[in-house]
Amino acid sequence: RIRTWLKERFQVLNRRSAWASARQHQAMAHSTPRSSRRSADPVLELMGWKAEPLLCRRLKLYIVEGAAEMACLLAAMYFSQADLRPPGLFVRLLALPLVVVTLKLLWSVRLAVNYYRARNREVAEVLSRMSTVHSRNFWSCSAAMLTCLSCILMVWHAIMFLLMTGYQGEAGNHEEAFAAKFLLGESAAFVVVNWLIWRDFVNNYKDSPDEPDDLRLLYNIMKLHKRKAIRTFKYSDMADSEVVPTSCVVCLEDFAEADYVAQLPCGHTFHPTCAHKWIMEDWRCPFRCPLDIPKSEQPTEEAEVTHPHEAVDDVATVDVEAGGVRS
Repeated sequence: RIRTWLKERFQVLNRRSAWASARQHQAMAHSTPRSSRRSADPVLELMGWKAEPLLCRRLKLYIVEGAAEMACLLAAMYFSQADLRPPGLFVRLLALPLVVVTLKLLWSVRLAVNYYRARNREVAEVLSRMSTVHSRNFWSCSAAMLTCLSCILMVWHAIMFLLMTGYQGEAGNHEEAFAAKFLLGESAAFVVVNWLIWRDFVNNYKDSPDEPDDLRLLYNIMKLHKRKAIRTFKYSDMADSEVVPTSCVVCLEDFAEADYVAQLPCGHTFHPTCAHKWIMEDWRCPFRCPLDIPKSEQPTEEAEVTHPHEAVDDVATVDVEAGGVRS
């Protein structure tokens, strides 16, 4: 009897737990804003910080570490020139890591500046500022390049450490002894720091699994925005227009006053994400209007094979969840 009673109680508790979990998921779904429920925009996903989260999280650390390493190298060059013998030898040995650190720091600063210029901006402003620096390939290559530069610095600092362990200065010369100890400690410290950067990359770097099938299509959409062929603005700015659409025909959701909309060259208006995903599939307006783009910038034959909707008839169905088209 006790066993039966315990079994029944466990069943009741499991049912209550499942019911509470279902209620919680339902409440979270209703509390999620409509814009966040909509899937990600493939054009905005070209931005590197969405394609390379490891580098984005480490960018501030790279800048601080690069600035500190550059300051230590400059101080080491000053002490070498003033106190070590022969002075020119150590200055030349420190020149190469100084150049590498400068390149690493400038590269990191450039990525950070472009990141913060487009962070938390409106859709229209983000699209107007997108360039090669924001591309998925650029950020992935930057992550590998910064790690390679750290490996070069690690090896060079190790060489400097070995040289300084065998340095023999004049007895009683405290300035020379301090300079030698400074170079010895600085080299050992940055060997460890650059080794940690390399290990962090090896252990945590993961290539993005959702690589787009055709990046050229995405860049062509971005070029349409650059040439103002696709205009992005707030829905409230259409109040004075002759024809004001009330909903997006792709996702079937009504436009809100604060929503941003994308107007294609033909004049039809949709949500930017919906328009981008449809164009990625069909390279036409959802109403079958052609896009105004030069032939030199049109997708290649491989892209047409990848997206065969151009070669089929005009019968299409709207995929509301994905915001695309299936023929």
